[in-house]
Amino acid sequence: MLAYTPHKPAIHYLNPVAWVVTELCDGSSGSQIYAMFEQLNKGRISEPELKEAFESAMDQLVRGGLVTVNPAGPALTERR
Repeated sequence: MLAYTPHKPAIHYLNPVAWVVTELCDGSSGSQIYAMFEQLNKGRISEPELKEAFESAMDQLVRGGLVTVNPAGPALTERR
């Protein structure tokens, strides 16, 4: 999956987990986004694997400038 960041021109290759996490970033807190991610994947993989996948995806998205941490609080928003 591809994503483009016009504010810092680049094309990012996202794995399916990162893509889903991006779609969940709607201004909710990180814990709320994780809870939604957990609901979507319930019973598919173990809790430690799920948490690792989420954290890895969030790291990729933040480093790539695709999502930002809201400085006014813990919310994460997708950059468009």
